[in-house]
Amino acid sequence: MCEQAFLTVTERFFGMLGLARRAGKTVLGTDMICERMRARSKPVLVLASREASLGTRNRLKYKCEFYSVSYRVVDATMAQLGKICGAMRPTAAVAITDEGFARELTGECQ
Repeated sequence: MCEQAFLTVTERFFGMLGLARRAGKTVLGTDMICERMRARSKPVLVLASREASLGTRNRLKYKCEFYSVSYRVVDATMAQLGKICGAMRPTAAVAITDEGFARELTGECQ
């Protein structure tokens, strides 16, 4: 599989991601995201860290393709994603469940 380029993120991206977390519009972790995709209330956008393993990124990519969910690999470390989202440990992926936040976050990726 061809490796996808990482999307560069801005400080505003991290601010919007933190705001989405505080609003309760995020799902953390690969397993929780995949479980949520099978549920009725699917995420709108899945963001994977550049540090996530290739297997994790492929799993998320294929699930997103199957369930028609937008997927992006961002130039952020797992520690950054975990910290912004209030997790006590590094986080490989974050899903956004709100259309407005998803649109804003996608707009902040270059």
